Amino acid sequence: MARKSLKPEATSFEVLDCVQKKCPSCGQAMWNEYNNPRHIRTLNGVVELQLKIRRCQNQSCLRYKKAYRPEQEGSLALPQNEFGLDVIL
Repeated sequence: MARKSLKPEATSFEVLDCVQKKCPSCGQAMWNEYNNPRHIRTLNGVVELQLKIRRCQNQSCLRYKKAYRPEQEGSLALPQNEFGLDVIL
């Protein structure tokens, strides 16, 4: 179903970076490949998140070029969901 109204403006802004900077598979440093913006509605308002996505650059690694997302993201909202976990509860 299509959205009938505009998304509300963000009331706060947060940058989430990965805690683990090295690849869990091979142990080499992962690069920050791109930033992924995300908006989440919580009980305190709309939060705009800037996610720092990292990827392993080692071609012989099993996780080569697979996205490694910030660990904190899972505590705020479910994947592909617009509402925070506090609203869902």
